[in-house]
Amino acid sequence: MILKPASFLKSTGAIANIVVLSFATFLGAAHSASEQKAGDGDVREVSSSPLSKISATIAEQYPSVRALALAQGNCVVFEYYRKDIDAETPSPVHSVTKSVLSILVGIAIDEGFLRLDEKLSEVFPKEFDEKVDPLARDITVRDLLTKTEGFEEGDAPFKIGAEVKVGAGVSGKSEIWRWMLNRRVKYPGGAHFRYDLIGSHLLSIVLSTAIKQSAADFAKQKLFGPLQIDNYTWHSDEEGYLYGENGLDLTVRDMAKIGTLYLQHGRWGDVQVVSDAYVRDSTTKHNDGGPPVKSAYGYQWWINDTGTDPAAFFAAGHKGQLIYVVPNRDLAFSVAADSIPGGSRKFIDNVVLPAAIGLAQPVQCVAPGAQ
Repeated sequence: MILKPASFLKSTGAIANIVVLSFATFLGAAHSASEQKAGDGDVREVSSSPLSKISATIAEQYPSVRALALAQGNCVVFEYYRKDIDAETPSPVHSVTKSVLSILVGIAIDEGFLRLDEKLSEVFPKEFDEKVDPLARDITVRDLLTKTEGFEEGDAPFKIGAEVKVGAGVSGKSEIWRWMLNRRVKYPGGAHFRYDLIGSHLLSIVLSTAIKQSAADFAKQKLFGPLQIDNYTWHSDEEGYLYGENGLDLTVRDMAKIGTLYLQHGRWGDVQVVSDAYVRDSTTKHNDGGPPVKSAYGYQWWINDTGTDPAAFFAAGHKGQLIYVVPNRDLAFSVAADSIPGGSRKFIDNVVLPAAIGLAQPVQCVAPGAQ
């Protein structure tokens, strides 16, 4: 578990805030004492914005929405917080965790720790014996990322904190992740999409094994550190492996940072956190996807053509958690919710995106330090 105090601006306590943050502030750049004092102006109300009407709409028609952030270019231009939370309140993002894990895998690939075509038998050479399905040996990192591992349906559900008892017939191994390897493979790798929660956790273990260090430390150093995300929790299993399918808690503002990172092709300020090539590949359609979202699928990112604007991609979690990126409009949205009638994508498409598109010109970052 990782949990540290937030470093970003604290909410004013109002039900909703329309905010404009400077590029330097949003990227967490250090300021002098005089600049920090001037930073009291970093939160400003923009009454003329088409977004100014959204707060009342959300409060009246979508009371289950806990928080919303909208980033345009390099700055946040709008935030909404229900009165019981603020900008420093982290929430479970559920399956959005998978998309964040994908970024870590991309960083590991960039740094030469992994290959997309690397097989499980190469990652775990000592864990395959005569009782392991031969097809499992050939499952690749790409298959895990695209959820086309091919494991047979009907496996027992895998949940955080659940005790999975493994029988003696599983090569005498008791660890949960080794139990994963011993499942029967029904389809060749890459041939059949299945939203297999266990596969995402196996991917987390593949990452830890390849980098030969704690994935939690790797995440802090390579991703959360550069983005100055420090108010988060990422749960791990009994063996210390980060849960890959869910288990991450983030603030809605930090979720927006993840979206902005991908909006900026993996770059954060002067740092290329993850390569542009991986960002593009991970948000390109690799298969048609399927339930529970029924959209095309990339590398643990969903791909969508909306009725309002094309070429969006998103990370989606249970009860409406969402990071939604529309590159053609230079926009990234993040949503935290208890639930949303009709789903969070419909909420973005019908309520938020039209107002954001209505901005005639990109909103300027007017806070101290803006470029």
